[in-house]
Amino acid sequence: MIVKPSTKADECAAISAFIGTPDFDRLPERARKSAFARRRGLEGERSTAHILDRFFHDATNHALLHDLRLPDGIGGFAQFDHVILSRLSKTAAVVEVKNYRGRLSKNEHDEWLVWYEGRRRPIDIPNPLAQARRQKEVLRAWLKANHHDLAFDTIGAFVIIPPDCSIDRSKVRADVPIYKADNFIAAWTPFGGITPLGRLFSTGVSAKTLQTIARQLAGDHQLDRRSLDEMIGVRPDTARSEAEQKVAATEVVDHTLHAGVGRTAAEGEDGIVESEVPASPLGIVSEPEPAPALMPVANDPEPAPVIVAGKALDKVEIVPGIYERTLPDGRVAFLAGKDDGAGDRLKLACQGIAHWNPRFRNWLTDGARASTIRETLLTIHREQAEAAHGAG
Repeated sequence: MIVKPSTKADECAAISAFIGTPDFDRLPERARKSAFARRRGLEGERSTAHILDRFFHDATNHALLHDLRLPDGIGGFAQFDHVILSRLSKTAAVVEVKNYRGRLSKNEHDEWLVWYEGRRRPIDIPNPLAQARRQKEVLRAWLKANHHDLAFDTIGAFVIIPPDCSIDRSKVRADVPIYKADNFIAAWTPFGGITPLGRLFSTGVSAKTLQTIARQLAGDHQLDRRSLDEMIGVRPDTARSEAEQKVAATEVVDHTLHAGVGRTAAEGEDGIVESEVPASPLGIVSEPEPAPALMPVANDPEPAPVIVAGKALDKVEIVPGIYERTLPDGRVAFLAGKDDGAGDRLKLACQGIAHWNPRFRNWLTDGARASTIRETLLTIHREQAEAAHGAG
């Protein structure tokens, strides 16, 4: 099952749109090359996500998450291209995509390189497995901190390269987990799959628990709010006219409206300076006209909500102790009362598909995802009621 969908299609569309504008032509050559390289990388990740989605979309024994970003414990973040959680084999796979175009090789000193057609000398590259291994340790720490390390006691790191890139297997042994994208599933299966006999004796978690853990992992994802300017290393004033910079300095509303707190952002020479503005109890703020960003990046799969004037509907009790209300912008807020365990039940249902609003202690989501949360809450309530009836 796909728990966190890929966002790379939106990011590819955003950067491709910018590359076709006059602003792009005014960038330094170094910045243009960086933008093209980033688009190639995104296209590789999107292609791999498509392969994984086709295989795992209805695989209830596995949970697939794309584009996951977690704190690394030392002040930074680990960016995971793909994570696969497998309940029966009790494994977690970290999959890193490298969009090389030539022939991948290495020497006797474990120094990695890529040979490109038409070049007399190879290009030195960092060890492609090193990043995946670092990510593996971040995931291991997350699992342990959340008491899921017994559910997934084996973690593997894999690297995927494009089908048109070759691997010099005389230098890169077959046991090194680097595979072409179209061969990855066959290579992963001995690690994360399980035989029919093994299925009978598996001590893995239930499918429902797998889904809960995967949603919790997705819920801890941290958005990367850098602009494309920052990602390709361009100062905003190198790509805009003076008039455009004045427009860009206008305050704009940031996507953190999802969290129920309004933020305005003013762009100056040192980048983005953010300041909080108070939100109403419903998460509504007075919104100035947004200035067009030079190079937007679709980091959040959900678009920023359109805030409209009006009143929220009265709250409705879904199950004992848990309520919902529809906000004027169409989003749905879920909140727990003071009943014992209501908050935990609501958190279990909302993690990964709703945004926690700490200011007003509610969960915010759109109308489509709200139905999934309602069904989960009703299922939990029904199971608890049946268990209590059986005990009685």
